[in-house]
Amino acid sequence: MQLSAEGFRSMRAEQTFTKKVQQLIIKAGLQLSLQNAELTALTDGGSDRNFYRIKEGAASCVVMASTTPRFDIESYISVGAFLFKHGIGVPQIYAHDDEKQAVLLEDLGDDSLLQLLKKAAGAQEIKRYYEQVLVSLAEMQVKTKKHLHDCGYLLGRSFGYEAFRWETDYFTECFLKRFCGLVIDNDEELDREFHSLAASLDSEPRYFMHRDFQSQNIYFKDSRPRFIDFQTATKGLLQYDAVSLLKDAYFKLEENIRDILLAFYLETLESDWGMDIERESFIRTFHQAGLQRNMQALGAFAYLAMDKGKTVFAAHIPNALFYLRDALKKFPEFPLLRELLEQAEIKTQSTKL
Repeated sequence: MQLSAEGFRSMRAEQTFTKKVQQLIIKAGLQLSLQNAELTALTDGGSDRNFYRIKEGAASCVVMASTTPRFDIESYISVGAFLFKHGIGVPQIYAHDDEKQAVLLEDLGDDSLLQLLKKAAGAQEIKRYYEQVLVSLAEMQVKTKKHLHDCGYLLGRSFGYEAFRWETDYFTECFLKRFCGLVIDNDEELDREFHSLAASLDSEPRYFMHRDFQSQNIYFKDSRPRFIDFQTATKGLLQYDAVSLLKDAYFKLEENIRDILLAFYLETLESDWGMDIERESFIRTFHQAGLQRNMQALGAFAYLAMDKGKTVFAAHIPNALFYLRDALKKFPEFPLLRELLEQAEIKTQSTKL
């Protein structure tokens, strides 16, 4: 096997890995000669999984391998098979090993939504990409709602009060206290504010929720949006995935474009899926979910930068802070969070991100 990246040449000597990949190719019935194929390491993200593209001529596939005995490969298989069965745009799973530590997947190519947005010619092209994704998001959320019990991994999973509180605790510990070095004197008041937010979001109806629906986890293949990294999927409110996309720290949207796209999403839910939506209430919850999602993102960025040594994630902190500050203008009931955010911004501005 010929390796195309210097950092992965040692893989050729790893007989266990090579044998496993060969067995998966045979099991899947793919017309690939491992001996002549090129193996390329794909972009590293925030997970403990490694991805490699196997390519021979026009034929290609992707191997996903876990570096630790984590359960997320098994959940990826369960959720991926469920979504694929219902016609949702996810990569086809060709085969996996018995230990469920390696999976052979359809190759979606290199056109992530993030890369396409960066190369877009202007606002109209950006808007078209988002509209296509929002149509597919609504399909994934609503089309699967009556069938969620068919996915073993989703049984018993629900993103509600406890999950929201875990996210805000994560934000407090990893970002406010450790990354920014803030001392919080009024823990009880902050707990009250986070309780209020979690209780409000917990009252929303549950649908399929991807949970990390941002531009790096969305690809375009054959002009169709395709989704990856759904292994932590759960049942949750519609607005969480929508705000993950439209208030994405990786690509900052102008407010007027975001408002237009949110209106488009609501129209899609109403016209394509027959939903009766009280728009003012939905939009308020959308911005509440934005508070929640960007606090989670800040906790994750801080954790990845400090604990995993992936300092590149710190560069996305300013955008997440902007979205939080902007949303808090709509919610005067969170004065302590607003005060802490102002302190955090001062700390991050004086720190090289």
